[in-house]
Amino acid sequence: PGDKDQIVQVPKGTGMSNAGEQLQGFLNQLPEKELKILAAKIELDRGENRFGIPHDAIMALLRPRLAEMRAPRIFTPQRVLCLPFEDMLIFKDPDPKQPGKIARAAIGPMWNLLMDRVKPKWDPIADAFIAAQKKGDETTKNQTASALWALAAQTLKEWDTELGTDAGEIRAAAKKIGGTKRLEDLREMMAILAIADIVESLKEKLPRKPILNFTPEHVTIVKRHYDMVGDQAADHEVYLLLALMGRLLQPFPILKVFRALSRKLDDTLTSSTDLGIAGNIVIEALERDADAVAEAADAPNATETDVIAKAKRFSLAFKGITADIGIRRDGDWGKRMYGCRGKVSHAIENLVLSNAQDVILNMLPNKGKGIPDFSDFPDEAKFEMAERRARALGEASRMAEQIGLQSACQSKVNQLRKDLEQYAAKIIEKLPKVGPDNKPEASAHLATTVRLVELITNSDTADLLRRRGNAALTGKTLN
Repeated sequence: PGDKDQIVQVPKGTGMSNAGEQLQGFLNQLPEKELKILAAKIELDRGENRFGIPHDAIMALLRPRLAEMRAPRIFTPQRVLCLPFEDMLIFKDPDPKQPGKIARAAIGPMWNLLMDRVKPKWDPIADAFIAAQKKGDETTKNQTASALWALAAQTLKEWDTELGTDAGEIRAAAKKIGGTKRLEDLREMMAILAIADIVESLKEKLPRKPILNFTPEHVTIVKRHYDMVGDQAADHEVYLLLALMGRLLQPFPILKVFRALSRKLDDTLTSSTDLGIAGNIVIEALERDADAVAEAADAPNATETDVIAKAKRFSLAFKGITADIGIRRDGDWGKRMYGCRGKVSHAIENLVLSNAQDVILNMLPNKGKGIPDFSDFPDEAKFEMAERRARALGEASRMAEQIGLQSACQSKVNQLRKDLEQYAAKIIEKLPKVGPDNKPEASAHLATTVRLVELITNSDTADLLRRRGNAALTGKTLN
């Protein structure tokens, strides 16, 4: 790695099956310092391609170790230009364009436009950035990155202003860069680049993406940066939120910022402001979550586990939205939210609740109405089905309020609890009479029944039944 004319030589005779494995083995043996230098050389060679190597393939092998070492990222000027809006980039190119999502296909046209207009100004700053990065001069590196963002934002704004207001001329200009979607993407890039320093400052002060736990302290940090944007570039505040949303595991926590901005905000007021752009993205994400539940439930090989996992994601978002902002059922967002909640409740009711009684009690003699039979062990296949359904029912009950199934879940749980506890009582009554040869089978019947009770109700009830059963089986008195 120290040789400027040679990036890497893969050792031969390693016994590995292919070149990729040989290279991976070599890279794994490199000391951390040399690995970082190698990564820097590869990244910086992307533009010049002096070495004729597969940059992406080698970096894919390097990234796991670089992540472990928390090595600083190495940027080309083009890549650092995209840094402020990197979390908004998507590989898909939806039509119509989604606000807050920038197609990667827009980077090329944007770059070409900049080079056509300001290359003489750009190159000296870019060279200074590269030199500072090689030296490890963080101050100059940050200053030149900021200068690149400012130059790009100014250039894009001048170009956009020159388009004027004539619809025909705007369409003609858009066609040159790939169409109206590319124009909309460039305008979002332009807006983010205008506040790039603040965006990067915010990213430094928040956890690494994806942010799972968005705390009140994080909200305070965001609000402070939101106010900074208002002072520096009025009407750009929403773009800070759009950049932030790309770093959240789910978008709904952004509503905590809405609440911090105004305690009196509800969905009707919010949807009519610039915040409505970010809020609408949250509602669209909720609708996609609901669709995912419905699709999973309709799949030919649908399982309770898959559907419940997707429903939990929906319920978490639904709860977060309603907790952070007032939602009116007759408002636009309210109608959409409760409409997609209906999809989720329908899916859960059909797949989990409708025949839960039959599936869970099917492992018991005469569906729990019969007498416990300890001559053999419980049917393992029937128990696995019952356990899976009981777990799904318990999970559905815990999120019943968010998915609109409180009454249905409560009714199903109460009946099943009654049936299972009655059957467990029959087992406990019969246990003292069990002979030594059948004690393992009897213990297994007790354990499976108690496990079902535990899944659909609570551990205290199940624990009491378990202790009573073990006491009966051993002939001890339960205190």
